[in-house]
Amino acid sequence: MKLESQPLSSFESVTNPYASVGVDLTYIPEFKESLQDKATFFFKITFTDWERKKGQTKPENQRASFFAGRYAAKEALIKALDGYRLFQKPDLNVNYSEIEIRNDDYGRPYFRFYGNFETYLNNLKPNSIRLSISHTGDYAFSEVLLIF
Repeated sequence: MKLESQPLSSFESVTNPYASVGVDLTYIPEFKESLQDKATFFFKITFTDWERKKGQTKPENQRASFFAGRYAAKEALIKALDGYRLFQKPDLNVNYSEIEIRNDDYGRPYFRFYGNFETYLNNLKPNSIRLSISHTGDYAFSEVLLIF
């Protein structure tokens, strides 16, 4: 049985597939360096007040991993949102501090949204957003599954 792939142009008319996936891998030592730089604004513009406070409660040797994982999650979400727009101009101007990652009572991560980003998602009306964050060695990885 011979399988043939569809030509790329056949996907151009797809506007709302059933699901979209985004992934991101971050290098934890870069976050460790940024945490030591007292002049950086990176954390203020990238993370919510709640995330920054929560990160500060972590033992010092876990803070970079905490922030790297959450940054990877935000990046993966943006990629999943952009994935269904293949061959279309981007329509989202992201303010990372309007995306927040929390954990339920069992440690599972989930998103909270604020401001313009919350409005944007409410207009899209996704049925479900699933998030996974993993850490190993010097890397944090995140995967987001958006279901429409």
